[in-house]
Amino acid sequence: MREKYPSDLNDKEWAFLEPLIPGEAKLGRPPRYSKREIANAIFYLVRSGCAWRMMPHDLPPWRICYHYFSKWKHEGVWEAIHDRLRDIVRTHHGKKKPQPLRLWTRKVLKQLITEESVDMMQANASWEERDTFSWTASG
Repeated sequence: MREKYPSDLNDKEWAFLEPLIPGEAKLGRPPRYSKREIANAIFYLVRSGCAWRMMPHDLPPWRICYHYFSKWKHEGVWEAIHDRLRDIVRTHHGKKKPQPLRLWTRKVLKQLITEESVDMMQANASWEERDTFSWTASG
């Protein structure tokens, strides 16, 4: 058993996060580290500000922690945690829960965040910057 860090989750915090974190895969070998230990390691990294490779040796290896951090990011786990915390804080302060986006708005946003559209917007932005600069320099 390792010594606790100030960033470690207590039982109440873990009870809040556990349902939001995906479970283990059905196939394959059982995981070597618990999801709670991996979450503790990620929160240690965030709170201390250290690099992945500088994590203490009594936490799970940095590669495993980074793998789960990245996987949970792509699966939307961090966003779900944020949304749930935001809703709790809003209701605690007497505000209404924000309305979900309409279907057509979600469809448009999905189309706008594809790699192709992001590349196109960046190309247009850089073209406009060059055009503005040349216009102001010559004008």
